[in-house]
Amino acid sequence: MVDPRAVEVGEANARRLGAAGSRLQVVLFAAAIWLPLIVAIDQRDGGVSEVEKRRLSELPTLEWSAASLGSFPARMDRYYDDHMGLRLALIRMQAVLEIEWLRRSPSPSLVVGRDGWLFFGDERAVAQYQGAAELSPMQLDAWRRYLEAERDALAARGIAFLVVFAPNKHSIYPENMPDHIPRVGARQPLTQLVEHLRATSTVTVLDLRPALLEAKKRRRVYHRTDTHWNDTGAHVAYREILRAVAAELPGFMHRQPVAVAESRATVPGMGLARLVGLSERYSEEITTLEPRAPEASVAPEFRASHRERVRRLEPFAMQVDSPHLPHVVVFRDSFGNALVPFLSESFGRTLFAWSRNVDPRIVELEKPDVVILEMAERFIGDVPESQFSPSSGR
Repeated sequence: MVDPRAVEVGEANARRLGAAGSRLQVVLFAAAIWLPLIVAIDQRDGGVSEVEKRRLSELPTLEWSAASLGSFPARMDRYYDDHMGLRLALIRMQAVLEIEWLRRSPSPSLVVGRDGWLFFGDERAVAQYQGAAELSPMQLDAWRRYLEAERDALAARGIAFLVVFAPNKHSIYPENMPDHIPRVGARQPLTQLVEHLRATSTVTVLDLRPALLEAKKRRRVYHRTDTHWNDTGAHVAYREILRAVAAELPGFMHRQPVAVAESRATVPGMGLARLVGLSERYSEEITTLEPRAPEASVAPEFRASHRERVRRLEPFAMQVDSPHLPHVVVFRDSFGNALVPFLSESFGRTLFAWSRNVDPRIVELEKPDVVILEMAERFIGDVPESQFSPSSGR
């Protein structure tokens, strides 16, 4: 026979446990709601996400106007999303979950390759790797017309012209791309463009792929966790550029490629790992090459503002005290960063300008002996327009 008092005691205990459980749920729910806000109030993010490489939303202002009142909720949502406490920890947790458990990329800007290799997920670069972004005959001819216009305008000023294409990492290390991104065509746009220009034009075009593919048999030439070449790859490109410049300037008495000192280190993962907050999980073994006896220094007119100009992607110049070395202007993108220490040592004055187009204003100011246009492979789907006037150089 069941003891009524025992039943009553059991029911009371169950009610107490249920109440305690409910209170615990309330506490946990409140913590989940308020903890990120408390952390957000205390944290100082400086307005810039080092992980995502972008400026975060600013605290919205509220004005007594229909437009301001109507947009305020959405602006406040964006601000909270960007400044929510524990945001970076949550980004890292999501990245670990998706990469290591779900075997997929946590960001459309990232392709997770084999053996710890990360690739830039840029749609153009991926399509070029797949052979699914062939250039049309109109695009190929537009490139020819553009480069010939630049070549002719510069030649009229006594300036040589060299075009350098920096290969996508996908083109140099295709074996490390994942299986779920298959190749659907055999012809890459850069191959199309180089073959077209060599068949129809006399513009000097430097395709670095053969030299880099040969060099990678001996040493790694791109970073595993960044989209760019490493110092080894940049030095290969630098030597090829010197050979091409020597062919364009018969009187160019350039020195031998600058002798470099090598050092190695293991550092946290670079740009692509930082993109998803996993720089501590993806390490990078880097090889640093530095000129053994550097002679180049920042040109006097840029010394006071050099760091700020580099940060703001503004032009700056390096120079060597030698009247016999030619002057060069390098229009470049981010692949040009690693070339700066090397090219600076081989020319009398080297001005670096962040641009994928030749700027006539800089050319007129610098009056160089050579103009180098360096461009990453992924940008060749967009043909620049000449900034020289139609009659210039004619």
